[in-house]
Amino acid sequence: MIRITPPLPVVAKGLAGFLVEMSATHARIDWMGDHADSNINKISVSRSSAKHSDFDVRPEGQSIYRFDENSLTEVQDLMHALRKSQHIDLCATQDVEHSAKDNGFSSIKIPVVSLPEVNWSEVSTEKTFLGQTFGAPIVITGMTGGVAQGTMINERLAHCAVTHKIPMGVGSQRMALENSALEGIFKLKDKFPGLFLIGNVGIGQLHGPHFLDFCQRAVDMIHANALAIHVNVLQELIQVEGDRDFRGIIEKISAIQSKLKVPVIVKEVGAGLDAITAKKLWDTGIKYFDVGGAGGTSWAHIEGLRASDELIRRRGALFRDWGLTTAEALKTVRSALPAAAIIATGGIRDGLTVLKAVYSGADMAGIGLPLMKAAIEHDDAATKLMAAIIDELKIAMMVSGIRISPKN
Repeated sequence: MIRITPPLPVVAKGLAGFLVEMSATHARIDWMGDHADSNINKISVSRSSAKHSDFDVRPEGQSIYRFDENSLTEVQDLMHALRKSQHIDLCATQDVEHSAKDNGFSSIKIPVVSLPEVNWSEVSTEKTFLGQTFGAPIVITGMTGGVAQGTMINERLAHCAVTHKIPMGVGSQRMALENSALEGIFKLKDKFPGLFLIGNVGIGQLHGPHFLDFCQRAVDMIHANALAIHVNVLQELIQVEGDRDFRGIIEKISAIQSKLKVPVIVKEVGAGLDAITAKKLWDTGIKYFDVGGAGGTSWAHIEGLRASDELIRRRGALFRDWGLTTAEALKTVRSALPAAAIIATGGIRDGLTVLKAVYSGADMAGIGLPLMKAAIEHDDAATKLMAAIIDELKIAMMVSGIRISPKN
């Protein structure tokens, strides 16, 4: 089961309690006062002040209840919503990064120019990527597809992206694709028509015969300029409700890029893209990669924190630092695929590291967690943080003599 923090209020036959743990099949409820388990066959869970979910259940002892089959669709909806809300909360309030916070770029040395004879205004950070020229070689990477809070976060990040003329990726669109009532969380172009938007689906959604339609709907829903398919095997294996079958995924990704009229980016999410996998994808037609290395947000650690089982929490801690660092993944993929277009994501927190990533072979650098945290703080915090990062990038360019090639 996953822990529900904070617990959700529950009522049943005049009794009040809290939903404290939940899985796709069971719930544990802490009741206020005495009650008789055998008398409970229906519960109502308050998801917010204006929304609740009703479930048919049957007691299995010690405050554990099994959901009836006719409630499983509603259970899945609640599980999705809770997972995304928990992701946002954990990212905002706890240390969820690689324990050493080392993405490999700290050891990268770049040139030093003591007296650069150049004017600040002459230093251009522009970069062409995915067929469009952006104000800086930076992508706001998709972090998480939340619910009510996700709308606010996405709009603040979209404002940041438009202000600085950089691309933005959204978090996983799965919830909205399965429940059209949630599409508004991701529909940002109505308010920000100039936004370059990257859609997002996971490899776990590529099972079944309708995966092509699923990806096309993800693009159409938000008028995406590109689609990222995130590869998160380690996260899924730690996640209580995660997927376990990854057979045939590369073939399906190939079919997706053949059908879609927008570029497809294959994106690792914190364990680092290896050269062998990248080469297999390249051979099927994929040209865009986000190496998503270790050193930043650890989704294995996050999924461990969500679990109520101490052994699963142990797994999350064990694999917290697993994978290739961002610098390692970038080096290996660039060596294997000199012509690929590569985004380096994972622990990029400042403009100096952006330049180190570009100097090491990246076309763009992806930044997620610090911008999401800023977006939660107040409406223009992410925009101000990005301005600071771009200024840091320009400073690094001036004192190193490194210039960014505007073309790929």
